[in-house]
Amino acid sequence: MQPQLHAGNYLRRGFSIIELMTVIAIIGLLITAALPGYQNFVRNNEAFVMASRIESALRLAQGEAIKRGIPVTVCPISATLNLATTFSTSTEEYPCLNTTAWDAWKVFADPNMNAVEDFSAGWPVIKYFGDVQPGSITSNVSAPITFDPMGFANINPAATRSGWTWSSSYSSGEWQWSYSYGSAYTGSYQRVFTVTPIGCTGQNARSVTVTQNGVITIVNSSC
Repeated sequence: MQPQLHAGNYLRRGFSIIELMTVIAIIGLLITAALPGYQNFVRNNEAFVMASRIESALRLAQGEAIKRGIPVTVCPISATLNLATTFSTSTEEYPCLNTTAWDAWKVFADPNMNAVEDFSAGWPVIKYFGDVQPGSITSNVSAPITFDPMGFANINPAATRSGWTWSSSYSSGEWQWSYSYGSAYTGSYQRVFTVTPIGCTGQNARSVTVTQNGVITIVNSSC
């Protein structure tokens, strides 16, 4: 049934310009109010993911050291990884780097506890961890970190520290605990990895801390 229009009247359809502009303005205000919270959520999530990556590598190394009964090392490597490459069983394309920037890293068996791979018993690399961008991960010590078969951490190989030593008396390759009271540990008692997402603000950074006893924790920290 068609609507009946009287003289001087007309049928209105849709919205006026003023109504549309009002709705657009309200939507704009809502987006402006919500955007900082969304950006904060994104940065917080990125920091969590990055921190979880470095934590998982550290726990993997610690667990493998205990399971295998030999030290296992984690060290930074070049971020330009090509994991599709066929590796030689006697060479390492991604050697450990002496840097505080951890853009990528690897976990490898380190029976000599010297942060150098030994290929005499086969391929030592346990796992590679590729580029973790966006953001950065930095360490307070420019060195690898090694876990011994008890799960303790050599957080600074450059510092004096007593600990696991190789004993030639065991032909089976077992480890023996040797402690030198005249060689006290010197240097930082914690290894701290600072995780900072791009555009980080407020408390959206993370700190991943490893103690000498092998305790690994993650806490929020200021950007």
